[in-house]
Amino acid sequence: MPLEVSAFVVTSGETPYLAATLLAVSRQTIPLKSVYVIDVSTSGVARRVGTQILTAPGARNLGAALEQARLSPDFPKLESGAAIWLLHDDSAPDATCLEEQLRVFAASDDTVVVGAKQRAWDKAAQLLEVGIQATASGRRLQEMDAGEIDQGQYDGRSDVLAVGTAAMLVDWDTYLELEGFDPQLGSFGDGLEFCRRVHLAGYRVQVAPRAVVYHKLAGYYGLRGPDGGRPTRATRLAEEKDALEPEPKRSFTPRRVAQLHNWLVAAPWWQFIFLPLVVLILGVIRIGWRIVTKEPKLAAGELKATLVTVFHPVGVWRARLKRARHQRVPSRALKPLQIKGRQIWQAKVTLRKIAKDARKPLITDQQARQNYIIEKNIDAGLSLVVALILLMISLLAGRFALGGVAGGALPSLPEASSEFWAHLISGWLPAGLGYGSQILAADPLGLLLGILGVCLGTVGIKSPVILAILGFATLPVAWLAAWWAAAVMTTSRPLRITAALSWVLSPALLASLGAGQISGWILAWAIPLFAGALARASGAGHTRIVMGDGNEPVEITVESARIIQAGLAALAGFVAVCAAQVLIVPLVLLLGLGFMRGVSRIPADYSPSGLSPHEAAPKASQALKTTHARLAFRHLLIILLPSAWLVLPMLLRTLSHPNQWPLWVSTLGVPQESPTPNWMDLLTGWPLSLRQVHLALPLPGWQWLAVAPVLLALIVTLVSVVVPGHSLASHWAVILALCGLAIAGLSGVTPVAVHEAHAVTAWAGPGLAVYHAGLLTAAVTFWNRLRLDTPLQVAGWVEKTCRVGLAVAVFIPVVGVAPGLISEIVHPRASDFGRLQAFHEEMLPATVVNGQTGPQQQRCLNLVVQAAPNQSILVEASVWRGWRDTVFEAAPWVKLKNYQNVSGTRSPDAADTVLSQTVAAVLGGDTPRLSEQLASLDIHFIVVANGDSEPVRHLVNLLDSTADLERVTQTAAGTVWRLGDDNQAGLVRVASAHWIGGRPSWPTEKNQAMALSGRVPGQVALPAGSEGRLMALSERRDANFMLHLDGKPLSAVDNGQWNNLYRLPGGKGSLQIRYAYLPYQLWGAVLVLWLFIAFAAALPLRRVSEVKV
Repeated sequence: MPLEVSAFVVTSGETPYLAATLLAVSRQTIPLKSVYVIDVSTSGVARRVGTQILTAPGARNLGAALEQARLSPDFPKLESGAAIWLLHDDSAPDATCLEEQLRVFAASDDTVVVGAKQRAWDKAAQLLEVGIQATASGRRLQEMDAGEIDQGQYDGRSDVLAVGTAAMLVDWDTYLELEGFDPQLGSFGDGLEFCRRVHLAGYRVQVAPRAVVYHKLAGYYGLRGPDGGRPTRATRLAEEKDALEPEPKRSFTPRRVAQLHNWLVAAPWWQFIFLPLVVLILGVIRIGWRIVTKEPKLAAGELKATLVTVFHPVGVWRARLKRARHQRVPSRALKPLQIKGRQIWQAKVTLRKIAKDARKPLITDQQARQNYIIEKNIDAGLSLVVALILLMISLLAGRFALGGVAGGALPSLPEASSEFWAHLISGWLPAGLGYGSQILAADPLGLLLGILGVCLGTVGIKSPVILAILGFATLPVAWLAAWWAAAVMTTSRPLRITAALSWVLSPALLASLGAGQISGWILAWAIPLFAGALARASGAGHTRIVMGDGNEPVEITVESARIIQAGLAALAGFVAVCAAQVLIVPLVLLLGLGFMRGVSRIPADYSPSGLSPHEAAPKASQALKTTHARLAFRHLLIILLPSAWLVLPMLLRTLSHPNQWPLWVSTLGVPQESPTPNWMDLLTGWPLSLRQVHLALPLPGWQWLAVAPVLLALIVTLVSVVVPGHSLASHWAVILALCGLAIAGLSGVTPVAVHEAHAVTAWAGPGLAVYHAGLLTAAVTFWNRLRLDTPLQVAGWVEKTCRVGLAVAVFIPVVGVAPGLISEIVHPRASDFGRLQAFHEEMLPATVVNGQTGPQQQRCLNLVVQAAPNQSILVEASVWRGWRDTVFEAAPWVKLKNYQNVSGTRSPDAADTVLSQTVAAVLGGDTPRLSEQLASLDIHFIVVANGDSEPVRHLVNLLDSTADLERVTQTAAGTVWRLGDDNQAGLVRVASAHWIGGRPSWPTEKNQAMALSGRVPGQVALPAGSEGRLMALSERRDANFMLHLDGKPLSAVDNGQWNNLYRLPGGKGSLQIRYAYLPYQLWGAVLVLWLFIAFAAALPLRRVSEVKV
């Protein structure tokens, strides 16, 4: 037993726990030689009888405070064999604590450190710790269950890996021998590191299970300020409001720093060499995981801990040297005392299951619980059955497209290739002769579909099949999305079915399916997903009213985690804005409503069901107490930022070039003429002129049935605005509907493309989708006033009558579309609704496909010849870089550019002029140097669309007689010619040049250009040649192309040409070609960041729905 024991209590000023701790120290059954209070703050502590005060301002941990206090002249002179008893200001020892520790201390000569059993400060019987259980990497195991009571279950424990510094009894000679605690550590991990060195020095560390200390864990729970003592002002204000709760996450950063430090200190040398890199990689993974699990503050802690550990290695080296100086036994001696990482993982899994179960309140009413489960199962089964029926209808109506679909306004997806990803990252638009230096020249929805096509193409699924699958899945997916969204608007199942069916069978969606307007397909499920997620993120829940015990109605509300719903709303809103960028306007309107007004919560009122006036009065007064749940500002940012950042380039482009404002209403799609709708068509939800649409089956009066569903929704909406109510939801829904109607009307009169020399207006489907969503919201809100969610057992005659009428209304959407669906099922391709056609491989000749995908990436000039008025001929020319009409050619920016070139509102650039001259040369027949004109554009093939007219036959005969062209074949795509073998077309061509006055002239009749094999972007092998050669890149001229020959950059030659020319040095080499538009890449990087945050928020991890009864 030591000769004397001195107690050292470390505190940071006068904390709320210091007085109780000193009182407990003074009541020990074993007298102490002296008691010292070491103050690490600058505010000071009060002097008390029987204690002495030492100062150690700024000390980071208990050991550092003790070392600074040793420098004070007031520090006691401890004799050999003495012991020190270390205490925190928030650790009050039991009266017999020191006595029990001394008994264990004296039992063995090798024992130099003895810890105590820790119990909770406020709950005396609750266990906290009986020694430290940790892995070799310093990860601690929380072996006690939450609220576990001390029943002596751990009293058999003796030797442990480490003990905490709260009530740690240490032999003074050993403390001096081992040079004390590690000063690099903060408030955590110091006991573990010191006890490990004690073991390696050949001593024992034990715990005295009968010695008890009551620990507040103020540092662990974040109840201290930055200096470890007095809380911050925000914390004090929270304490005044009784809102400050213990939260271990507040101390996560120093605990993580301590764990990583202990890991690096204890690792063997062969691990330590690579461990900083491992910690860095692990830190990146853990940061991403913290973001995904909705813990951004912990992600910041992970970042700080990783940077501190990796980039401040001096403290680790000092600790390792100190450890090596005193080590007498091998490190494997610690292995029996350490635990496995598997035990940590199992404990965390158990804790998460317990926490998850705790967040799910139990429905105590047994009858209500059974009825609730039955109602859930009915809803799930009903939704799946209807989805399967809609899928069958889609397959029957589109059975011609089971092998793939094409035609109409439907663009084709790019094939799987590395060039697609390079273009996506660089910002180059591979359409026609190429476009660059434009942010979002490619349609964002087209890029998303392109990514889908390329990813699925790698497993062998072709583009037409992917589009067919999207088409078949549109109706069932739209139904499920609308069914899910309607759950927050009403608890009435018939009303929910009516609203969802009205949405999925809307004229705008069905017309979009028939015309191939893929933006309408996407919006069919994106809009309800966004609306439902936004409502849930604002606080709306899915409420069910079921009958409970005693035949009493019970209201059960399921509230989803708002952060997850905000992430889902962000992704759905982003996809919707990708489909039609003008939808940013209703999106911002809805976000503003969610943030400013939120959703109303009105307690259930069952007074209409026959309750007595005495019973109904309190319920009626309670129903008037309406509460509002609003969208949190951080959730608003998560939802808004991806969509707002997406349309920012369009906004800047419109402000700088006002003539490009039609891009706002233009959508992805191949230009197709369609009957322009009038105002009555738009009011009834039709994006086409219904009078000019004909069915294959002669069904009289089908137009009246077709307009009935939307027309009835419009009438109910008008009634909801006129009839006063307690909520303004109907009025806001009408504003949303008017916004959509205005967008649809503007789209119907705005030309955005050209087709066969006729202007093509924008598709009105996106605006009508918003219009229809607003009508349905207003109508459902109006029907909810009739309390249709009241159980039948307690419903009055008014509610029952309304339910009968609503059950009949369910069939209105079905009856409205029945003629059109029957006609499509019987005659799939004979109706004016459908412009799609089955895909066939011969629609593009294999020769052309091989040339386009080959090493020279050859292009195809497609010519469509038609007779025009006044005995003139109309020739529509387009350049195919891959399969015809890809998402790049169908982008709104490209379509508007072509329209403005034709209409004369835009001056053609050099590339457009050269293409027009080349087409004129082709139509002129055997024009001199025709082959060179085509080869300079990398055009190796010419396809003339099939036709029986005289202009088509004349052009075919003309091209057959052209010397430089060879006829290949005739397919469903048309008649195909190619350049002769003597004429080489390629994306990269090299030829000798004549330089006159510093300007080149090439190629000449004597020096033909040679096409090089290679990918652009990518590597091209340059053959040997003399200095002064020219290399031509057959892409539209752009300063952002970067070419390097054997690592040396090449400069472009300005010769007034349409493409980039480069002067080559002599010899051969490897040519690296790439494109990079920095503003686009920066914009894209920020967009990816916003999308990652939204995706991380949407993942259902660490958050569950809550059931409230």
